[in-house]
Amino acid sequence: GKEGIQLYKKIMVVLISTLMVLSLTSCGVREKVNEKISEKVTETVINKATGGAADIDIDGDKLSIKGEDGEELTIGGSEWPDSGAASMVPEFKHGTVVSAFNSETSCLIVLEEVKEQDYKDYLDELKELGYTKNSTSFSSDSSYNYGATADNDSTISVTYDAGNQTVTIAFEAPPAEADQE
Repeated sequence: GKEGIQLYKKIMVVLISTLMVLSLTSCGVREKVNEKISEKVTETVINKATGGAADIDIDGDKLSIKGEDGEELTIGGSEWPDSGAASMVPEFKHGTVVSAFNSETSCLIVLEEVKEQDYKDYLDELKELGYTKNSTSFSSDSSYNYGATADNDSTISVTYDAGNQTVTIAFEAPPAEADQE
């Protein structure tokens, strides 16, 4: 009777809605919607953590957070950052940047598709720039690490993973004059 028709209508509405959603997915609309949702969620979480004092910008795969004190933090992006601490480090010109964490005082940059010789050439470049104080180096079957301090007290650590062909560069800017007693 009537319940059967009502049920049939409900099923048809659900089917039509599902078909519409599926047709939208093929147009890439769903990705845009998901992107906007995740952007809002990310902004909400970060604003809660910073007490709403941060300015957040999500651009593709890059997330930039600006604090009210002017401190800026950038995560992601497929290019070598051209500001902050990353601008104080010689650019690693081989491979592909897969992630970059960059602020005024430190940076951590990860690159993929890096050949071992490119890693060794980069270390030579760093040593020529004076990164030789308090140096440490470590190597195992498939990974190498070099860390050192320059005359200005900035420190750098470069790790190469031969298995994954990745380089991780961690840099700490020289301590600010105000911090020194």
